[in-house]
Amino acid sequence: MSTTTGRRSRRALSEEERAERRAAERELVRSSVERLRSSEGWQAWLAARSRFRRYSFANQLLIARQHPTATQVAGFRAWLGLGYCVRKGETAIRIWAPRPPSKKQLERWRESGGDASDRPSTTFGLVAVFAQDQVDPLPPPATPAPLEPPMAPIEGDSLEVLLDPLGELAASIDYAVAFESLDGPDGLCDHTAKRIAVERGLTANGQVAAFAHELAHALVRVDRQDDDPKLTYAQEELVVESVAFSVCTTAGLDTSANSIPYLASWSQSTDLDVLERTAQLIGRLANRIEDALNLEADGPTAVSPPDSASDQAPLRSPIPRAA
Repeated sequence: MSTTTGRRSRRALSEEERAERRAAERELVRSSVERLRSSEGWQAWLAARSRFRRYSFANQLLIARQHPTATQVAGFRAWLGLGYCVRKGETAIRIWAPRPPSKKQLERWRESGGDASDRPSTTFGLVAVFAQDQVDPLPPPATPAPLEPPMAPIEGDSLEVLLDPLGELAASIDYAVAFESLDGPDGLCDHTAKRIAVERGLTANGQVAAFAHELAHALVRVDRQDDDPKLTYAQEELVVESVAFSVCTTAGLDTSANSIPYLASWSQSTDLDVLERTAQLIGRLANRIEDALNLEADGPTAVSPPDSASDQAPLRSPIPRAA
């Protein structure tokens, strides 16, 4: 007597179950944005943003909300390909991924005439991924890929090579740069004179951190866009410190000893829309500096977005709003 094994078919959800799932997804997204109101949540997003630069702002928030210790994420099959297996019982992280139209949808569209205006479109849905601390290495002959990037101490000189491209970025926005004795501060940015000064007594890695901070000050003014939030002096300092922290972490420079002046009273009283736009401003300015440094930050093994999106462009899904 022969037996046949196959993939078990998934039961279709009822309308009520679909509505419950959509409500749960909206709540997950809302709570991920709400966490920006706390210093812990803000730091978790910055860490996620540094590690998942190619991921959308929405997905950075979702990763920070569900698994703050994540430095890499991948789908179940992607981890197998890297030489790891997800541990039994681990809770998946849900992030947005594109869902292209199925072959059947495209076939029906072609059979109905193939009107370009009616072509099935790509949608977005939440898919399951797992973090690097939710997996174990597979036994031989598998060769697990290295996961954790090295971090350089701020006292060293290993990242001196980054000073020249930082200088080139400054020159591209018409800011002069000088390394000189400042008798106190690590760096200064003079918007009127369009001049950045960096303390010459710092180690090369310290100069990189100070340079990134002062460049962020310059870019806040030079790279301003209509939708950017208006910033007080204290809020600008929050933005600049957040940009510098994010850039340095992406570059592999440990600046954890430097505190970010989180503004609890501002974050508690401001609209979520302003918090989102402030965070997106930080991401945009950090991207500009990281692009100048030719940095990538989705992990040393280049873990792709989740299995269902591994052949898609970087995720840029908007944060959905409840109807």
